[in-house]
Amino acid sequence: MNLSLSFQLQGFVISIVAGVFLGAYYDIFRIFRTVFQSENRAVFFQDLFYMISAAFVTFLLSLGVNYGEVRFYILAGEIIGWCLYYLTVGMVTIRVFQFVSKILHKLLINPIKKISVKIFHFIFRIAKIIVGNIKIVAVNWKKRLKHHNRIVYNHSKSKRRRNGKT
Repeated sequence: MNLSLSFQLQGFVISIVAGVFLGAYYDIFRIFRTVFQSENRAVFFQDLFYMISAAFVTFLLSLGVNYGEVRFYILAGEIIGWCLYYLTVGMVTIRVFQFVSKILHKLLINPIKKISVKIFHFIFRIAKIIVGNIKIVAVNWKKRLKHHNRIVYNHSKSKRRRNGKT
């Protein structure tokens, strides 16, 4: 389907705006990584999720602007918008959130970690004591006296005493 130049320019501008929003969306993942110090596996799955959702946004954008036709200027507009965001506002936001992350770690996350570690060690010590006591009971269980109705000499003496014989 042939689109006029004005529709293509409108689609290009819309794709630049979509690229800026995708850059802001990627910043959410970067902030999450900064605050929680994600491992490589978590970063991989976050990036995979981002790529899938960005592909879905690109599909919806091309569906709305070009009736489903993927054009180069749509992809170029998204890349330009993403780079514009990343190199301007994205640099500022990541530095701000790195600073906020340091403050959060000092005032909130590190004290919570210390308290939770102490609680975990306390629970672990109690569980270790309980397991040790259970092992002692299990080992000594076989050494306990048998029930009196199974012991022969107790029955014979108790019958004699009842009859008056000692």
